[in-house]
Amino acid sequence: MKRVLALLLTAAILTACSRPSAHHTRAELSIAQQHEPMSLNPALENGTSSMELGLLLFQYLVKFDDRGRLIGDAAVEPPTVRNGGISRDGLTITYHLRNGLRFADGKPLTAADCVWSIRAIQNPANNVQSRYGYDRVSDARAPDATTLVLHLREPFAPLTTLVLAPQGFPILPRHVLASETNFNHDSFALQPIGSGPYVVTQWLHGDRLELRSNPYYWQGKPHIDRITLRFVADANTAINLLQTGEIDGYFDDQDLANYPQLQHVAGTYVSNAPINGVGALIFNTADPLTADARVRHALAEAIDIHSLIAKTYRGAYTNAAAGRGLFLWAYDPKAYPDIPYDPKDAARLLDAAGWTLSSGVRVKDGRPLDLQLIVQAQTPGDQIIGNAIAAQERSIGVHVSLKQFNVTQFVAPASLGGPVYGGHFQIALYPFLNGDDPDTTDQFSCDHVPPKGYNKSRICDPAIDTLLNAGRRTYEPAARIAIYSRLEQLLYRELPIALLYQRHQIGAFTNRLHGQTTSLSGAFWNVGRWTLSS
Repeated sequence: MKRVLALLLTAAILTACSRPSAHHTRAELSIAQQHEPMSLNPALENGTSSMELGLLLFQYLVKFDDRGRLIGDAAVEPPTVRNGGISRDGLTITYHLRNGLRFADGKPLTAADCVWSIRAIQNPANNVQSRYGYDRVSDARAPDATTLVLHLREPFAPLTTLVLAPQGFPILPRHVLASETNFNHDSFALQPIGSGPYVVTQWLHGDRLELRSNPYYWQGKPHIDRITLRFVADANTAINLLQTGEIDGYFDDQDLANYPQLQHVAGTYVSNAPINGVGALIFNTADPLTADARVRHALAEAIDIHSLIAKTYRGAYTNAAAGRGLFLWAYDPKAYPDIPYDPKDAARLLDAAGWTLSSGVRVKDGRPLDLQLIVQAQTPGDQIIGNAIAAQERSIGVHVSLKQFNVTQFVAPASLGGPVYGGHFQIALYPFLNGDDPDTTDQFSCDHVPPKGYNKSRICDPAIDTLLNAGRRTYEPAARIAIYSRLEQLLYRELPIALLYQRHQIGAFTNRLHGQTTSLSGAFWNVGRWTLSS
């Protein structure tokens, strides 16, 4: 008996000694990315950076899952006409929040925080990047702690993807920010308090952002105790860190030529998920040389888009169903097909438009068809595509010259000499993100021609505006799909922009990571449920 007890005691001691220390069993994840935010307040950020911070540190009312469905986050479910969340006249939208929500400091999150957040975005004293959607809310009220009621100026179907949603901004803590006149330079921007799965512990500018799990998160304390976002501007450096195991992931690589290399990093998998964005050739419809839709179609059909995208992005992107990146769930491939490679038809269209071939050059009224294509400098993929386009257009008698601008110049407003928003181009190679809704008002409406908006092609057509307006005012998905099919057909006929590909978000993660998927809301949409194996 004593011998048995001794053996058991010895086994217990050996087992205890063989257990890793508490320090080593803690789950920690290190992910590199190329960009660093300017602020940790998502309301002062824009695009991918704002959404990333919103998903890690805050909550939205709703967000997208990896199956493309809009699901509840702080709200129990998205409001619809069917569940009574959207009134029959489309002017009142009601959200029901989950019970027991808390911010990371333990304070309750209620509908009053949602009301305050909406009013803060509407407040001109706060330097938010956009108020689109929020400007349609005439009044926001919280009749009780878990009910948020929004009254709209007019029916506006995209609102549920904009207001306190990933395309907009997350729910902010009223008890932290309400005493400030604005949140532009507040300490909150350095170490914010949200209600998301993680909390900031330290921001080392130019190096990393360190996060810890939030014990008050509504789905329970995340399994991964700590996440570090390392800011690594050079892609080769980041890939080397991934290969040596110094980081566990590399997120949102901007140099897509690295895609094949990422696929061969041992012990990792590559996430390649389509998102709400496109690569496009923007035609300036207000310029005499590109004002004719026949010319725009001819220029597009002269390009072998399929081969060009395959060679440039080496499998990361494809040109197939490029329209899905712009029209999302309302995309109709019959109404908006991929642009064919057809130089013979391109020549026919130019002949019909009065551009005759003379000594290998297209000429009309004594003027050659000599166009300028503007591209972003220091973007390898854009340089390859730009040069290839120039060569292929030459085969149908069109001369295309490239002009490069650094990214700051390229996207600058007209008042600062920006060539795109100032209209100083005939063709622009311009990748961009669209919204989380098929509404494309900001891209094609007469009211959104710069400097009033983002209609870079300057297309202005009453028929397009009529369909855009109908789509915004209609809430039923089936009815909206029918409207947008007609819109896509019209846009394809006019071709103010030629879509080259749907954008993807690409990341590489350790095989030890489980549960990570990417949605329209981004790679971190379900980060609170991720786990790490040993």
